[in-house]
Amino acid sequence: MNDTDLHLAERVTKLERQLRIAVVAAIVGVGTGAAAMAGGFSSQATAAAPKSVIDHLRVRQLDIVDAKGTTRVKLAAPLPAPIINGETKTRGGDARNTMSGLLLFDADGIERSGYATVDRGYANVLLTLDSPNEQHAMFIAEPNGATTLRLFNRDSNDRVDVAIDKRGPSISMIRHGKQIYRQPAE
Repeated sequence: MNDTDLHLAERVTKLERQLRIAVVAAIVGVGTGAAAMAGGFSSQATAAAPKSVIDHLRVRQLDIVDAKGTTRVKLAAPLPAPIINGETKTRGGDARNTMSGLLLFDADGIERSGYATVDRGYANVLLTLDSPNEQHAMFIAEPNGATTLRLFNRDSNDRVDVAIDKRGPSISMIRHGKQIYRQPAE
């Protein structure tokens, strides 16, 4: 193994470790948020109306707001179109491409994460982690069983994919739009 291959192998090992940490953190965060919301709903319902219980609630959208009235959590079917840098966008360039699920917003009301299913066409389930201006990580579960974890930086056109499908696992790295590593090779 030459120095370049050894260096790439070390970087892949480091990225895999960081990826495992990011996935666990994302799962714990979503689980903690869901548990906190569920606990909050049950304790508030009990405290507010001890003689009446809501057995079933059916809504198209539920917004959870902070003390200033800023939406921090949105649960909807379908979710609204994304707003990036103050501009309403479409998903995949088509207004018919809707998703249903959960969005998390920061204190400024900017979308920072989502957990959703695609409503039409290829019904992926997605978990995204975003900066205020763009996505940086996406975990995709496809209906055919394939799964991909994608980390990317749109500014530099860099990306790392860790995937598994019917052909088996794969790892690929793209730097400045050019593939620099793929295992197994295509």
